[in-house]
Amino acid sequence: MLKNLIYYVLTAAVRDKLFLSFFLLLAIGVSLSIFMGSSAVTEQDQFTLVFVASGLRLASVFGVVLFVVFFIRRSFESRDVEYLLTRPITRLDFLLSHVVAFTVIAFCFTALTAICIYVLATKGSVQSAYFLWVFSFFAELVIIANVAFFFSMVLSSAVASVLITGAFYLLSRLIGQILGIIEAYNYSDAFVLMEKVMLVISAIIPRLDLMGQSSWLLYGAKEGAISYTFIVLQMLVFSFLVLAAAMVDLKRKQF
Repeated sequence: MLKNLIYYVLTAAVRDKLFLSFFLLLAIGVSLSIFMGSSAVTEQDQFTLVFVASGLRLASVFGVVLFVVFFIRRSFESRDVEYLLTRPITRLDFLLSHVVAFTVIAFCFTALTAICIYVLATKGSVQSAYFLWVFSFFAELVIIANVAFFFSMVLSSAVASVLITGAFYLLSRLIGQILGIIEAYNYSDAFVLMEKVMLVISAIIPRLDLMGQSSWLLYGAKEGAISYTFIVLQMLVFSFLVLAAAMVDLKRKQF
């Protein structure tokens, strides 16, 4: 039954033209990146690579979040969730099947993006940190897909779920800069509370600012950069916390 649920979600992705839409985004993103890179006076290939990596990362996150949120909300509104839970499956199976399906979608997006970056790299060569960038990008998509899944399960509004997930992603990408500002400047007493709040928030959200850095593709990872172990722990621990919260909310729902 778990395999059937996974197949059901992936079929919905194909039916919603998710992969076709991403192919179009790939074509547009690569074309724009080549055009913008060609306008550079020097290091045109490097500019193109950075534009492609940044643009396709945002497009992937945007596509995954929209599909997850609107698919889950549509499932609630059409009572598909209520019907599935009447079948011989547990609520944990329901959550896990969707997580696996969303992970497969994240893997497909990552593979397509990685291929584009590899092809556009200077003369087909990439830095040794290329695989670290790809893996961290995959972990980033998995985390943001689980976050979108959680908010779409908890909130009844698809638009609100998308906006909150987007705000969460933006905060996760900027948390390093925020902590740097806090450490570099001395604030008045009026901002002490805000500083403490940001420090607490930084301890419970994933450090996506440390993942998928475009500089890795050009110069390789610097000494002391994040490791595969750190990425795996971030992905597993935060995904577990988010899904545990989703499980608690799902058990409280009365169908």
